[in-house]
Amino acid sequence: MQIFSPDSEVMEFLSKVTDFIILNLLTVLCSIPIITIGAAHTAKFYTSMKIVRGEEPSVTKSYFKSFKENFAQVTGAWLILLVIGLVLAFDWYNVLYGIGAGMPFILKAILGLLSFVVWAVAYCMFPFEARYKVTLKELFKASMVMALLNLPRMVLIFIVTFLPYVICAWYIQWGLAIWLLCTTVTLYYISKEFNKQLEMLNKEESTDESGDYEAC
Repeated sequence: MQIFSPDSEVMEFLSKVTDFIILNLLTVLCSIPIITIGAAHTAKFYTSMKIVRGEEPSVTKSYFKSFKENFAQVTGAWLILLVIGLVLAFDWYNVLYGIGAGMPFILKAILGLLSFVVWAVAYCMFPFEARYKVTLKELFKASMVMALLNLPRMVLIFIVTFLPYVICAWYIQWGLAIWLLCTTVTLYYISKEFNKQLEMLNKEESTDESGDYEAC
């Protein structure tokens, strides 16, 4: 039947779904040592954004190519963010269970906003590193600008990133199937959004002679 032809839209769709599932599973496995989380997520976005752009890379080969090439720099950036995250986690522990329980609401709101911005910067860092070859300083600067200029979009990305885990906890018996489905959909959406943002940046850089970003 035509529907089962390798070139049919159905088979192409199923192929992409399979690629995203493999990417998510590879990212989970490669993130287990914790220190490798930065490189694992950078490799995920490197490959997923290529798939969304229609470049059809070899998923495993593309993933580990990016993992190896970006490991040194993105791991350094990830460790800095991890330390900041641990400090914020300690602050939240004090706010919820310790001496900071009586902290005024406005200070709690500021801590919440600061925590979100740190997460947003970290999240923007991975696709940016996947697309450009920049210094560590440029990486942090560009990720912060990208996060702050797209805060409403980052709120939506935050929701679709963590919603699968909430749903899995609610329907624990179907947890794995729900996780595979939701993370596949969210990875496609997030990769598409980051492609749009980085393409806009490419156009701006192409009209600016001082642009220093080298696309991968």
